[in-house]
Amino acid sequence: MAACGGKGNTTPDTPDTPDKPSTTEINGTTIVSGNNLIGLITDSNTGKGIAGVPVTDGFTYTVTDANGVYQMVANRYCRKVYYSTPAGYQINLDSSTHLPLFYSSSTIDKYSVNRNDFKLTPMTISEDNFTLVMVGDPQCQTTAQVARYTGETIPDIRSTLNSAQALGKYQNAYAMTLGDIVFDSNDLWASMKKSMENVKLSSGNYIPFFNCIGNHDHNSQTTSEFAATENFVNNFGPTDYSFSRGKAHIIVMDDVMCTSTSVNSSPNKATWNYEGGFTASQYKWLQEDLNQVTDKADKLVILCCHIPFRGGASSGGSSVDLDKYYGEVLTLLSQFKEAHLMIGHTHYSQNYVHSDYTCKGGLPIYEHIHGAACGGWWSCNSDVIGGPNGYNIYQIEGSSIVNWITKGTNRDIDFQLRVYDGNQTYGSKYTYNWYKSSNVGGSASISAKGNTALKDCFVAQVWDDDDTYWTVEMYKDGSKVGNFTRLPNGSCGNICIASYFFNELGKNTSTWTSTTASHYWYYKSTSGDPSSETGWEVRATQVIPSTGKTNVYSCGTLTTNYSTF
Repeated sequence: MAACGGKGNTTPDTPDTPDKPSTTEINGTTIVSGNNLIGLITDSNTGKGIAGVPVTDGFTYTVTDANGVYQMVANRYCRKVYYSTPAGYQINLDSSTHLPLFYSSSTIDKYSVNRNDFKLTPMTISEDNFTLVMVGDPQCQTTAQVARYTGETIPDIRSTLNSAQALGKYQNAYAMTLGDIVFDSNDLWASMKKSMENVKLSSGNYIPFFNCIGNHDHNSQTTSEFAATENFVNNFGPTDYSFSRGKAHIIVMDDVMCTSTSVNSSPNKATWNYEGGFTASQYKWLQEDLNQVTDKADKLVILCCHIPFRGGASSGGSSVDLDKYYGEVLTLLSQFKEAHLMIGHTHYSQNYVHSDYTCKGGLPIYEHIHGAACGGWWSCNSDVIGGPNGYNIYQIEGSSIVNWITKGTNRDIDFQLRVYDGNQTYGSKYTYNWYKSSNVGGSASISAKGNTALKDCFVAQVWDDDDTYWTVEMYKDGSKVGNFTRLPNGSCGNICIASYFFNELGKNTSTWTSTTASHYWYYKSTSGDPSSETGWEVRATQVIPSTGKTNVYSCGTLTTNYSTF
């Protein structure tokens, strides 16, 4: 295992002073006239050049030669030159922040020769087994919300990993935000960067926080993609990048495409309307990135983006163009043994199996859409459909994700479901129940959709379920008595949380009544009155696709009020 538990070299990854344009040779390699991105990548232990390290300007790739030298012509829009950390080397961390530092700190001047040298520290043991913490949508817009992220989410991640690592679990941990770090708030970049700096574990290792850009991270005061990403790049580096750990290749990309802007009350006074997808140059970059990976059929690939693939997303009435390379990207990923998409954006969890794209290991591509760290934008401790605000933890072994779990902030790690009484009516000003097809609330008369099948039923909500790898069962006095049925997507919302949002928090838009992802399972009670029955227990079982490992979570009490939200 590498020094510092494989969490990175804390030697500053600062490029050397750029040479003058007259540079003709580096470490025995002749520099070709016209190449203005040049440099040397060396082993920090031996000082020798490292061959075969992929280096990019964000548009095209080259690799270091036998002497460890790279050279290329910078794209006119290049802002950083950076490398894809190979699996056999530590992730370099900034010595003052302990954030990942795999890119040039100086701005690229395309009219000059830019020399940027890097050092990599070899790992003493291959990091085939490691942990990824995926954090969806911190989306802070005020200093109070930053304080909650800094004072609730980050400490919970730290304490959860500390507890697990003391038992030998969740070793070699890396974190990744999945976009919308800020919420159209240019003034909060420094605060949000600081919130993820120097997150130290009991072991003495730091958790490196990688970041992905979301629609609200683009500076909404401009529609220029180049200008809109400047704040992100200045704080966290390139928007499209990759690195490898063990037998896993991890890619991060910006899949937000601006269609227009709308005036709003955010600190930026505007927000982006958008479509999900990639540009032709991004697709070319991804092709070149994946071309650097050998033995794909024996490796795991993880692509991290903000907007879901499972149908795309848009705002402001823009039509979604699903031909913006989503299908082509999925085809590229299917070259690997196993492929997973890590996504944010929706503020609720959803798992989507891309059955039309089968990987070399025989499994389809699996899309994980994550709930938000901010939940319902920090208004409570739940997301927009009643799941807990929080994050997900993934365990990687070799070329597979062998387990994962949704972790609610300040919740027990086994808190994975709630059970409701399908007959219960909620609220006073606006009344809601599970079996009414429409429950109207708010001054705008927003409809929250129930389902007639839920009358007289136990209703289980499992936040991270899907319709392929999960089952839910009813037990009475320790014996199984039947199976729950899962409602189809789009057929019901969470009636209890909708009542909470409209009656208690004064919400007034359809955001709080989403039916897109169904997490609702129902079982007809014996008496027709779930609230009167005793000795019951709901057990939700997850099967991990790659290994067949099962996780069983249970609940034996009804959620009857809003206190847990």
